[in-house]
This record gives sequence, structure tokens and C-alpha cells, in this order.
Amino acid sequence: MTQSPPPNIPLPAASGKLIATPAGLAEVCDHLRAAGTFAFDTEFIGENTYQPVLCLIQVATRERVELIDPIAISRGSMLPFWSLLADPALEKICHAGDQDAEIAWLESGLVPQNFFDTQIGAGMVGISYPTALWRAVEHFTGVTLEKAHTYSAWDRRPLSRDQIAYAIDDVRYLPAIHTAMKAQIESLGHAGWMHAACDEMCRHSASPVEARKLFTKIKGSASLQPQQLAVLREITALREQLAYEQDLPPRTLLRDEVLFDIAERLPGNLAALARIRGFPAEFPDSFAEDLLASVQTGLAIPEADRPTIFIPGEDPAEVKRLAENLWVAAQVICLGQSVTPGLVTSQNEVAALARLVHRDKPFDRHPLMSGWHHECLGQKLTALMRGEVKIHLTMQAEALRATFDDDRGSEVVPG
Repeated sequence: MTQSPPPNIPLPAASGKLIATPAGLAEVCDHLRAAGTFAFDTEFIGENTYQPVLCLIQVATRERVELIDPIAISRGSMLPFWSLLADPALEKICHAGDQDAEIAWLESGLVPQNFFDTQIGAGMVGISYPTALWRAVEHFTGVTLEKAHTYSAWDRRPLSRDQIAYAIDDVRYLPAIHTAMKAQIESLGHAGWMHAACDEMCRHSASPVEARKLFTKIKGSASLQPQQLAVLREITALREQLAYEQDLPPRTLLRDEVLFDIAERLPGNLAALARIRGFPAEFPDSFAEDLLASVQTGLAIPEADRPTIFIPGEDPAEVKRLAENLWVAAQVICLGQSVTPGLVTSQNEVAALARLVHRDKPFDRHPLMSGWHHECLGQKLTALMRGEVKIHLTMQAEALRATFDDDRGSEVVPG
């Protein structure tokens, strides 16, 4: 809900009425396609089901804001809208759109394309990353937004006046932010990086769950022996399948710490399974039998095929020093190009690079050595380590600026 006076920028009109019929949706889709660029957001509830329940879709062009009701419109009838999100000819504006892109893919099977994520864009112009929508709105328009309905009951009808106002504000300012932000990104020469980063986000969001890799996310898994890890892999994948079939969040069906204890203690029968701390008394016997069978499957995996989780030990002092130096250099290179470092890499990622460099191991498969991450940071950091480039720093308008000279004395233009 807007708390500040209206800004001195044109804002799209909003009726506040929900689009609840296929015919109404078709008219909105025609308008969005004709506009060529539109903003969108979703409201969903993900606490009680395996996949999030989509409750509301907000869209905005420069002319109007519309609220689409996917509860009233059948899943099949929603396909024209999802097709717009997958159309590479249309630019879609969002903020922190990874979950929105994932929902679009889950609902339609279509991979979203040509997104302009203003959270990524904020990082491309040196604003903190990740940044909340209200901060982006305040930065570019001077308007302060209230965030009172983030966890609202979006599946209930009718929506309250405050819910509608909140939903409208989530997209109403995005076209204006997009215009200002895109101009800044292009002036900095970061348009290619922006496009690649948003494409990367869409691809990652439209990826199926790899059930047999989820065991690595269980707290404490790295402390288990390979045989126990083989069991943990099997029972974690089974939990994912059962949760999908029952339409429940996996951790609601069986908590992570219970899976860990099962893998650690390796129960062989129902009585031993029931003695696992936290194992639910109401757990169906058929599921428990499947769980015990998965334990046996894990135990039967040949030693050579058992998984392991590598945890680097305590780094020696020289590696720690190199990692710290590389992290400082990475921040300077990014900030000197008006890119927020957290958008490009992380301190842990740079530390992993330092270990490879110190051990004289190849690092061409490191995340910083491909794509836009390489263009923005990786190649400059590599050249700096090799003594092939010098960085010259200045402060301009309270911001760091960097130029890069190669070993021939030629200036390397940032970006």
C-alpha cells in the first residue's frame, strides 16, 4: 500500500477487479502482446502442498494494471498467459522473479524467456544485491511502499481492499523502474551481462528437482560414512516421491533430522524404525516398509558406487591469505564496474578458486570461468593474478571506478 504522495511519473491505471474468465484473460493477453513489454508478479501459498498453489497474477503495462484470478480460471485456460512468458519476442519485467519463473514452468511446462529482473538489474548498476522491491521503488520513484500482506491468505475470496492495493503496488511501478534502470545498464555497457544473468535465472528456475542429489542438503550429511550416505540418498529420494504423491511438503512428511538419524542408525525393521527420535507415530505402515526397503537398497550399493561429500579441511595460512586477497580484488573489479559483487560471485566461491590456484590445479571449470561471470570478473581476476593487468581506481560521486591496463599499457575498457 502506497504511503508517500504519488510520484511525478506516469502510473498505469488499475481497476482493482479480478480477471476471472477465459474471455477476460484473452483480452488482457492481447493487450500485453500489443504492448511488447509488461511487468508481472505472482502471489502463491507454498506451505501446505508439494508445489506452490498459485493464487493471483498481477500484470502491468504503461497503460493499465490487471489482476488475474487463476483460482477461477482453469489451468488449461491459463495457457495463453504462460505462452506470453515463454515468448522470446516479449520482454517481461519482474522483481526477484526466480519463484515466479518456476511457477510459470510448473503450471505450463514452458520455459520462461526474455525476463528483465529488476533485482538483478539493481546489482548491475551497483545497488545492493539482493534488494527488496520497496527499496527499488523508493530509489527510482521516491515512493515508500507498505509490506503488510507478504504472507497474506491469497487463496481466500473476496480479496480485501488492502490485499488488492498491495498486489497492484507489486507491479505498478515496475515499468517506470525498468525504463530508468535499463538506461543506466546500457550506459554502463552491461546490457549483455543483464540479459545473460536473467536467462540464467530462468533456466535454473525451470529445472526439475534432482531427487537423488537432495541428500547433500540434509544437515550433517557430510559427517556420514559412504555407506550411510548411500542410504541417505535412497531415503531422501523416496521422501521426495512420497511427498509428491501425497501433495505435501517433503519436510512435513518426514523431517530432515529423522532422515539423518535413519541413515546413521540403519534400522532393519519396523520396531527399530519406530525408535528413531522424531519418527511420526502416525506414519503409514506401507510408507515405513518402503523406507526400510530403501535402507536395504542403500546398504546393497557396491562400495565403488557409494557417494561421498567432500569438505575442504582447514586451509593453510597461505591459502587463506590468497583467498582474502582474491576476494578483495574481486570486490574491487566488480564495484569498479558498478556491479554489486554478490550478484557475480561469493566469498566461498572465490575461496574455492584460491585453493585451485594455490595447488596449481586447472580452474577452467570454476563458475567464474564461463559466461557473463567470466566476462565481468573471471577474466580480469585471472589476468590480475598472472600480472597481466593493472587496476587503476578513482572515486567518482561516492562510487568506486576502475580502469584496467594490460601488460602492454593499453587500457582495457570495463565491461
